[in-house]
Amino acid sequence: MTLDVRTVRGWAESLLRRLEVPEEAVLQVGTEGTAPGTGAGVHVTLAYADGSSVTVDLDDTLPESEALLLLAEQLQDSVVESTGGRPVPPCPAPGHTHPATPHVSSGTLYWRCPTEDGRDAHL
Repeated sequence: MTLDVRTVRGWAESLLRRLEVPEEAVLQVGTEGTAPGTGAGVHVTLAYADGSSVTVDLDDTLPESEALLLLAEQLQDSVVESTGGRPVPPCPAPGHTHPATPHVSSGTLYWRCPTEDGRDAHL
C-alpha cells in the first residue's frame, strides 16, 4: 500500500500528542522531498522554535508498519533531544526513568519498556 499524506499526518499528530511536543513546534507533512536524492513518499518535518528541526522521509516502498515505527522512533529521538533528555513518553513500568520504546503490532503502535517484555501503553 502506498503511504498517503492524510494517514501519515494522523500518525504524526497522534505521536506528537503522546510525546508532549512543545506547542510552538510546527509540523509539516507533504510529498515534496527535502533533501537531494529524496525519493517518492511522504516527508514529515517537525520544526522547533529554536530553529532546529527533524525531517523523516518515509519512502513509498516501506510497509505501513515499518513506516509508522520509523516515524515514531525518529520523532521520539528528536523530542527527547529538544527537551534536554526528558524521557518521553515515560516508561510504563513503575519506577523506571527511561523513555518507553515504540513497537508496532497488527498496525497498532505500542510504547513498551525497553527492559521488560509485556508492559505496553497504547498510542
